[in-house]
Amino acid sequence: MNPAETISNTRREYHFKGWIRAFYLLLGLGMTLGFCFLAVKLLAEQNSAGPATMMLLFPAAGLYLLALAFRSRLVIDGTRIAVRGALKESTADLSQIEGSRTFTTRNGTFTQLYLKEGRGKITITHAFATDGDYRAWFQQVTDLDKRDSDAVLEEISQNQELGATPEERLNALKQAKTYGIIATVIVIAAALAVNLGPANVKLLSAVVLILAPVAVWMLVQRSPLLYVTFKKKADPRVDLGFALLASGLGLTFLISDLEFVSMRPLLILIVPVALVYFAAFFSTIRKNSANFIAAILVMLLAAGSYSFGLAIAADSLLDHSKASTYAVPVTSKHSSSGRSTTYYLDLAPWGPVDHPNEISVSSSMYHETSAGDQICLGLHPGQLHAPWYQLVDCSDQPTAAPNP
Repeated sequence: MNPAETISNTRREYHFKGWIRAFYLLLGLGMTLGFCFLAVKLLAEQNSAGPATMMLLFPAAGLYLLALAFRSRLVIDGTRIAVRGALKESTADLSQIEGSRTFTTRNGTFTQLYLKEGRGKITITHAFATDGDYRAWFQQVTDLDKRDSDAVLEEISQNQELGATPEERLNALKQAKTYGIIATVIVIAAALAVNLGPANVKLLSAVVLILAPVAVWMLVQRSPLLYVTFKKKADPRVDLGFALLASGLGLTFLISDLEFVSMRPLLILIVPVALVYFAAFFSTIRKNSANFIAAILVMLLAAGSYSFGLAIAADSLLDHSKASTYAVPVTSKHSSSGRSTTYYLDLAPWGPVDHPNEISVSSSMYHETSAGDQICLGLHPGQLHAPWYQLVDCSDQPTAAPNP
C-alpha cells in the first residue's frame, strides 16, 4: 500500500500552533472585556449613551478573535479536506481540486486551493500545526506555481530564437537575469543621483529615469519569454517591475526640493502620459500577475508617479531662466510628527502667492528661524508655465524683491 492510500483512510485534525492560539485568545479576551468595561463606565455618565453604544461595537472584534482561536481547524479525512475559520467552513474533495498556489505577504504565508471549473478557492493559513501526513496529502495536489514555471522553462527551451540548443536557450534566461539586475541598479542609482547630485548630474539622471519605462516596455515586447513586469513569485522570468517603480518614484522625489505656486498647468502632461503608460503595460500584468487587482493598483502607482515626476522634471530641470528673488517674512512655525518629523515655516503672502502659506525646511533652519525673520525664495516661471520656487541663501542674492 502506497503512502497516499494509507493517508486516504486516516483522519487528521490540525489546530493553530500553540503560541498563535494563545495570542488570539489573550488579545480577543482583552479586547472584549476592556471595551465592555469602557462601555459600562460611559453608560454611567450623563450624555454618554451615544459613545457607549458605539463602544459596544468594538467587542465584536474581540469575539471574532476568540472564535478564531476556538473554532479554527484543518481536517483531512480520506480524500476530503475541510478548513474551518471563525465564521465559516469550506470543504472539497481531491477530485474537485485543480491545484494549489502559495502566497507570502506582510501578514504571513498562506496556501490557496483552486477548485475546478472556477468554483472558487479555499484559503489555508500556515498558522496550523501540521505534520508529515498533511504534507504527504498535499503531494497529491498539483502545484500550480511549479506547473506554470515548468511550462515557461519548457517554452524557453523550445524557442529557437533564443539559441541553437535547449542549453543555450536556458542560458539566455540566466543572462537576462544578469541584465535585469544591472538595469535595476542603474535605475536606483539614477533615482538617488537625480535627488542628491549636482545640477548637471540631475538632468542626466532624469533622462535615464524618463527612458527607463520605454526600455522596459521594449524588452517585455521583444522578449516576453525572458522579461515580464509584476510576475507570479514562481515565474522564472526576469521581473522588471521594480525598475518601473524606482524610475517613477525617483522622478517624483524631485518635488522634495521644490514648491509650486500652482500645478494645474502640469495636468496637460500628467494625465495623457499616465494613460499611455498604464495602457502600455496593462496586457503584460493581466497575463502574468498572480493577483490582478494588486498588480493594477501597483501599476496605477507606477503610472501616476512617473507621469507626475516627468512633469516636475520637465518644468523645473529644463527651466534655465533667472530666478526672481523675494524676501518673505516668517509669521510663525510649526512641525508635523509621524514616522518622522517635518518642519514648516509659516509665511506671509508674497509675489504670486496672495494668501498665507508654508514651506518645509530642515530642522536646523527651523530652530534658527523665528517669527519676524525673513527668508528668501527664488521664483522660476517653469518650462511648462507652472511657476516653482525654492529656498535660496539671502546673502548670495542681489537685493531681494520686497514683499508686495
